[in-house]
Amino acid sequence: MRLRVKILAFLMALSLALSGAALAATPADYEVSKPENLISDYLYGASCLVMNADTGDILFEKNATERRYPASTTKIVTCILALEWAERNDMLGKSVVIPAGVTVDSSQSRMGLTEGDTMTFEDLLYGMMIASGNDAAQAVAVIVAGSTSEFVRMMNTFAESLGISSNSTHFVNVTGMHEVNHYTCARDLGIIMSYCLGNETFRQIIGCPEYTIYSNFWDEGKTFTSKYDLIDSTKALYYKYCIGGKSGYTSAAGRSFVGAAVQNDITLVSVSLRPADANGDSKDYFEAFTDTIRLFKYGFLQYESLTFKQLITDICDVSFKTVSVVRPKADDEFGGRLEWTITGISPGYTESYLKSELNEAESRNEIAENFEQRLSVTFFDDKVEAPVEENQKIGSVEFAGKDGNVYEGTVVALRSVAREPDTADEAFDKWVDSSLPKWVKYFMPRYYPIAWVIYIVLGILLTFIIVNTGVRRSKKNRARKRALEAKRREYLRRMQREEYLRKHPEAAHKVKSTGAAGGKRPTTRKK
Repeated sequence: MRLRVKILAFLMALSLALSGAALAATPADYEVSKPENLISDYLYGASCLVMNADTGDILFEKNATERRYPASTTKIVTCILALEWAERNDMLGKSVVIPAGVTVDSSQSRMGLTEGDTMTFEDLLYGMMIASGNDAAQAVAVIVAGSTSEFVRMMNTFAESLGISSNSTHFVNVTGMHEVNHYTCARDLGIIMSYCLGNETFRQIIGCPEYTIYSNFWDEGKTFTSKYDLIDSTKALYYKYCIGGKSGYTSAAGRSFVGAAVQNDITLVSVSLRPADANGDSKDYFEAFTDTIRLFKYGFLQYESLTFKQLITDICDVSFKTVSVVRPKADDEFGGRLEWTITGISPGYTESYLKSELNEAESRNEIAENFEQRLSVTFFDDKVEAPVEENQKIGSVEFAGKDGNVYEGTVVALRSVAREPDTADEAFDKWVDSSLPKWVKYFMPRYYPIAWVIYIVLGILLTFIIVNTGVRRSKKNRARKRALEAKRREYLRRMQREEYLRKHPEAAHKVKSTGAAGGKRPTTRKK
């Protein structure tokens, strides 16, 4: 009986296991029409990731921190270090000589370099990335660092500078050829690729579908063609937003691909490492590119693109886009607070944000604050004065877009605001402005207080003139009075003398004779 129970239990467990296995999802179950429903089982790669290159946000991951062998995706690091060295030393367009000891056998991917050949350093980098030439990678390392070992040291130092631990990423060579201690993970490759995309020349190289190199040995040119269907519009797996990437393959690593895509203002990086049955054939490319497309589609769906109008209307805080109007009518229902909006910014301008951030209050507030900091609003005359009409232009704005451009727009009122009736002073001001010449206001202390100084000086000067004139007039009056007094006295003396002579005729005779004799007048003394 117990045996039967055990057998029955075993059969039931086996049945459940088999049914569970039958129900497990596979990449073939992926619904193309529902990319937002992506799950790990829909991806071929053992380790996968999609992340925002600018913010570092990881949008989807599958075993992203597990160690994997990077194969030729290693050359992403080789390329960026070589590029930065060339830019610092102005070597990008200059010719270099292919050093000795860099040729590789036919079992490895190669450019087909020849010792002593010369080409520009930039051409060498294009060949290394498009042909995935191990010979080119070794040549680059020797030219830049003097030896491959020194260049490898630079690679590990570079990874550490990005905050990557040696426990998750460690380089032993510059090509990606399999070695046990040469490893990385999907997350670290995403971080590295995100950094590299900041270099415009790097972006051009990884997105180049075809490139011709001229050298002493290739005087007629040798053309290298990309194998990436993602950037070839004639291929079934073409993805229009993909801007390039780097693949890798070894039997130990399997097929890998690190890609980049741009849609609107979002740049994403995808990583797909080691499909389950990788064997180096074209099927591996199909699986890696399919993973890449599925990751990108899912990643872009996590964002919502907002036009400038939506940003100013739905995201910007109401208190920010409100101004207090000067002299509103006392019964204004909003107390003179006027909400405004902005017109004239390019209608095609958009900014993308994670939907999860837009739905979370704190993150949404941070988005609004950042947006407002990039707006510079100037009101005409530095104020808004009633009356204001709806849709009236009340100011201008400059906006620093995320794309690096500066946009200009117009601030307009969203409602009308009536004006409080003018006071007597305000009416007088308007009369002055409309009726008098502008220069008259310079002499009116109401508008230019310094006019008081002029009037005080003029008052002092006028007072001085008046006082001085009065003093002078007083002096003249006193002098005139003295003269009149003297004349009056002389007149009285003369009258007295004549009166005396009338009364004393003998005196008159004596005066005449004396006057005739000596010409002198007699002196009359008072008694």
